[in-house]
Amino acid sequence: MILVTGIPTEPPVQLVTEAAENAGIPYILFNQRYAHLYELSVNFKGNTFTGVLQVNGQDYNLEEIAGVYVRMMDHNFLPELKNKVYNYIGEQPARKSLLVHTHFVQWLEIATCRIFNRPWDMLSNFSKPYQAQMIAAAGFKIPPTCITSDVNILNNFRKKHPGLIFKSISSARSIVKELDELNIHELEKIRYLPTQFQEKLQGVNIRVHVVGDVLFATMAISKVVDYRYAGRDGEDLDLVPFQLPAEIEKRCFEVAKSLHLLLCGIDLFLTDDGDYYCFEVNPSPGYSFYQQNTGQDISSAIVKWLEYGTAK
Repeated sequence: MILVTGIPTEPPVQLVTEAAENAGIPYILFNQRYAHLYELSVNFKGNTFTGVLQVNGQDYNLEEIAGVYVRMMDHNFLPELKNKVYNYIGEQPARKSLLVHTHFVQWLEIATCRIFNRPWDMLSNFSKPYQAQMIAAAGFKIPPTCITSDVNILNNFRKKHPGLIFKSISSARSIVKELDELNIHELEKIRYLPTQFQEKLQGVNIRVHVVGDVLFATMAISKVVDYRYAGRDGEDLDLVPFQLPAEIEKRCFEVAKSLHLLLCGIDLFLTDDGDYYCFEVNPSPGYSFYQQNTGQDISSAIVKWLEYGTAK
């Protein structure tokens, strides 16, 4: 039996529950929006943690759960808790929801079952510079990079690398853009927020999803810098299953392991010269976008690994 957490209508969560049903794997759904209706108790007995999660009036022993898929939004921003006009559940239920979430997240850190991924291990995403060190240690190349809030330093970097892209260095999602004449005049704004600038490479993007002991590689063919927003820019995007060289697969597993991420999305770039670069690692990947466009059955691999300990 596995436990699936998050918002059930979100595609990554929905695909996991559908995959579990198709595989005949029993699962419990921890719907964050109904957390105020759940009961959770965790105890330390002997040398082990035990506990009970009650969902829809049914009790489940936490120690009987084989694995947990974690795709949870920050519960503080649930509309049932945050918006006191729309969907607000009331003060007492809201307090209970916060308490259930708090204890549940704490249990995820101490649970002995298989977990995609523990909250603490996802924190590397809050610092792209830290991730870059781990990526380099795994043997990947990293584009020439400048992280700064000083325009003079950036201009010196631009002299050596005239073609640049820029993006956030934190976990906040940002659109990767090319530094061109349209935004150069706004560079003074970086004084308020250190920004990451990198040399623009020529080639093609590859997204790799590591799922326990297997991986799925997808080539993203598009003219735009950030292919995720190709449609918004009126451009085409083709997602194609791709076979990585064995050495690159090995590095993907190594960087995932070094970050303690059993499930992750790794952003690679294959240059026209045949070199593989790595940009970053997403600890809670929206894999559904790739699965729905390629047919790569990532969700089935997720539930198989959680239930059996292998996705092969």
